[in-house]
Amino acid sequence: MPPERSFDRGSSGASRRTFVKATSAMAIGTGANSAVVGAGESKTDADPETRDDIERRLESMTVRQKVGQMTQVALGEAGEGFDPDDPFETHDEPETVGALFTDLHVGSILNGGASGPTFDGEEFVAGLNGLQRYAIEQTEHGVPFLWGGDALHGNGLLDGCTSFPQRLNMGATRDIDLVEAAAVQTGSEIAAMGGHWNFGPTVDILRDMRWGRYFEGHSEDPMLLGKLARARARGFERSGRVAATVKHFAGYGTPNTGSDRAHARTSMRDLRTRQLPAYERALEEAKTVMVNSGAVNGKPAHVSEWVLTTVLRERYGFDGVIVSDWDDFLRLLTNHEYRPNTDDGWRWAVKEGITAGVDMHMCGGEVSPAEFIETAVDLVESGEVPEDRIDESVRRILELKRELGLFEQPLVREDRIGSLVGGARDVSAKLAKESLVLLRNEDDVLPLEGTERVLLTGPGVEDGTPNQFLMQHGGWTLGWQGVEDGDLTEDGPRPRQTTVEGAMKERLGDRLTHVPTEFEAAPYESIYENFDNGFFDVTDAQERAIREAASATDAVVVVLGEGPHNEGFGDRDKMRFPAAQRELVALVDAATGDDVSLIGVVLAGSPRGTAETFDRLDGVLFAGQPGSDAGVAIADTLFGDYNPSGRLPFTWEANVGHVPQCYDDYPPRQSVDAGAQTVQFEFGHGLSYTDWAYTGLSLSASTIKNPASNPTITARVTVENTGERAGEHIVEVYNTESYGSVLQPHRRLLGFDRVHVAAGESKTVAVELDLSTLEVVPGDVPGWKPTVVEAGEYELSVGEETATLTIEKTASITDPKPAPGRNGSAGGRCDD
Repeated sequence: MPPERSFDRGSSGASRRTFVKATSAMAIGTGANSAVVGAGESKTDADPETRDDIERRLESMTVRQKVGQMTQVALGEAGEGFDPDDPFETHDEPETVGALFTDLHVGSILNGGASGPTFDGEEFVAGLNGLQRYAIEQTEHGVPFLWGGDALHGNGLLDGCTSFPQRLNMGATRDIDLVEAAAVQTGSEIAAMGGHWNFGPTVDILRDMRWGRYFEGHSEDPMLLGKLARARARGFERSGRVAATVKHFAGYGTPNTGSDRAHARTSMRDLRTRQLPAYERALEEAKTVMVNSGAVNGKPAHVSEWVLTTVLRERYGFDGVIVSDWDDFLRLLTNHEYRPNTDDGWRWAVKEGITAGVDMHMCGGEVSPAEFIETAVDLVESGEVPEDRIDESVRRILELKRELGLFEQPLVREDRIGSLVGGARDVSAKLAKESLVLLRNEDDVLPLEGTERVLLTGPGVEDGTPNQFLMQHGGWTLGWQGVEDGDLTEDGPRPRQTTVEGAMKERLGDRLTHVPTEFEAAPYESIYENFDNGFFDVTDAQERAIREAASATDAVVVVLGEGPHNEGFGDRDKMRFPAAQRELVALVDAATGDDVSLIGVVLAGSPRGTAETFDRLDGVLFAGQPGSDAGVAIADTLFGDYNPSGRLPFTWEANVGHVPQCYDDYPPRQSVDAGAQTVQFEFGHGLSYTDWAYTGLSLSASTIKNPASNPTITARVTVENTGERAGEHIVEVYNTESYGSVLQPHRRLLGFDRVHVAAGESKTVAVELDLSTLEVVPGDVPGWKPTVVEAGEYELSVGEETATLTIEKTASITDPKPAPGRNGSAGGRCDD
């Protein structure tokens, strides 16, 4: 190997911006290590890094260098920047950012908590280019690092970004192509930043509205979730420079307590028919996987060979990189209490995690990279972890870097990012509109005519600073817990955004009266300190202003919901609105006559709100967290320029005590004679400003001899718009009745499509049906047998229209083998 090359760092006291400019100039050069790629450009094939090259590079590395490649480190804490001379202040070792590469040979860095060294796009690109060049030139092996981050609903890492609707909103649209278009924009921006890795899509099925990460999920339906996740992974990777991540594998979103990173008790039958299929669909596109931070049936996922090797590697054939979540080897001790929190316990955690199949450990705020590296090296040198096992992981990491073009073109052009940040406005606005769900519309109070005098009120001010926009974006937006973690500064950063107040003011002018009420974000507050993801209040002065305005208004729009939050800090055990919001609705109800329309707009990343509040409102629009274009989307919908079409991607339970009430659960879904009292709004609920009628449901084949040979059919139905407004409509085809050797789900979504129909007109819609959604695991309680579509008759429904599908032969579509690990297929690692 060549000796270390000299590198002129310049004055150690130079500012970050000075260093950034200097290294920018270095990027404009020739040769492999200074090649530059622009976002969306294909990589050159002049001197491709072949598999033989990977093997030679691997053979030349020491054990310490190899383990360094398996280490990912968070930057952006405590002022850490892109200058190699910047102090690495998160941990005692190493002393500087540059030493992460020269001393520890770290293979990857990430932005921790959606906050990096800078929110300025051009500074970010130049800084990352400079650090990448330093890592290549100052290390013996010259391997570029991977940069990863959480750009989860748009590139919410840079000032002025387009914040797309959150994942829960995406599920409400049922618009796969539009969701993919948003992901393409996000991936292009990451590539233009010089990044390589996006930690999405989230593929955890939604079961419990108490869970603090509910807003990150797309749906409780595995087929819908899988289609959306696959499309998003494909979109993220479109540029060829970015890897998507299927997370959190597997079973993360179903904690029995409703608490983040908690234990999931589930059956093999449930795992195989409802949870694993969505991950499997997404794995068709994504290059990497992040591990479930929780445990499944008593086994933490990070040390489960069954999860990471038997299922993921062997059954699904995944050959990409598996990365831990934040400090999760340590969480085996501190969170799961799987071993004592001692040096020996830590050593065991690293050994078992690597043995189970983890390729890269994410070192966050608690575990220093040196601590992980020293432990892993010692495990190899003592013979407890074979070096061949280390080689497997490093080979995958180097292959990923090769696939993303890092060996050919490690740097990116610095003139692209400015034209991309804040883009895709049409995609964002359309996605926001399509995601809005009209829950309630008594006496057709919506849409408003636009000539009314309107009072707008609800949470939106703190110490005189407008802050309602925090509620429209949610977590992972220029901060882990939301924009600036809710602690707003005058200069930002901010996403590109329209607000509810701004959009309504533009329409109504002097006919709008806005009285915002008190709202203080509550980041890092646990469930025991704050149940409402924020502190809400109505001051005496605000109450007087509301009463005065209410006496002279035609309609009141009340913004309701929750503050931004994330992960365990968002866990809750109440879903009703905060007391101050409930009292606010009661106030406007009492202060207005029956001729005044009361409309609620819910800005929340979960099903917030109960009948206690909704019964006082004439109209309710669930807006979720619609992001940058929330204002225009909500205003256009309230005033009828857009006809709402969103459908709930989850079941909205009436009370937390009824959790979980999944739409596709086995009957009975509730206690005997409890009826609909346990469910407030069903999965798929969503009203429109017009009326829809279905006729003539037919199937392309009413009898299937062998579903393994014919896994899809087409349903056709005529959709008529019987009202007076044009609109978009989501046609959903369900299996509503079937019988077999085991219990059948109450309902199953087989397919869906979106159609635009003018008033008084009709269209025939063809919907492709995925018969794999009919698969069950036959047999007795253990659930070991292959998944199959059982022979029998299946009633398919669109509204009141029904058709019968007959399956003649029992057969498997997705997996004809027994449960992973049965019949010796897991070797000696897993119990049979």
